[in-house]
Amino acid sequence: MTLTADTRYTSLLAPILATELEYGELAYGPNFLLDFKLFSATEPIQSVSAAYQFVKSVYTETPLSEAHLEPLLSTIDRDATSDSWSAKDNISNLTAETFGPWLVGCCLAEEYFAQDLEAQDLETKDPETEDSKTNPYKTHRSALDRLIQTVQPLLFSDTKSATLYTLTDSNNENTPYSVYLTIGPTHTLLVVSHWIL
Repeated sequence: MTLTADTRYTSLLAPILATELEYGELAYGPNFLLDFKLFSATEPIQSVSAAYQFVKSVYTETPLSEAHLEPLLSTIDRDATSDSWSAKDNISNLTAETFGPWLVGCCLAEEYFAQDLEAQDLETKDPETEDSKTNPYKTHRSALDRLIQTVQPLLFSDTKSATLYTLTDSNNENTPYSVYLTIGPTHTLLVVSHWIL
């Protein structure tokens, strides 16, 4: 299968992923956004097994860094055949209204950016520079909001909802990755969150 990535969001995405990785590794534990890929729909995905196959195809054609590729594929394989986890029981719908809050929930929470602000406060006590300090979360959230506004009309277009497959058991303390596949009428979105165990 040849996957056609939609590139309208690419310039927005690179700094978001870099920031998520930087602050996520500093926080060492909570989930952060590791990967985000949007594809023009090539073949309809209408089953859980097809969703797993699609994700494997994505990482065959556009792999992650070596540090994540093998553990991610191993997690996917484990949960695809797990006796205690069923992706079929975890299919839901996303709407244009719920998409933004859902995606923000896949990202690192604001509180983990505050630690960096506290470090800045310790380094700089000069009241004249107080207003000039940048809030890394506000900058990051602004970029994330622009990404959401760019992707949302592509993913939902004329319909009110898209099918969301949750492919890994993210409530399991031994699962380092949450893998989500959202199927819209014209585009398919792959989102991967990562926890450092």
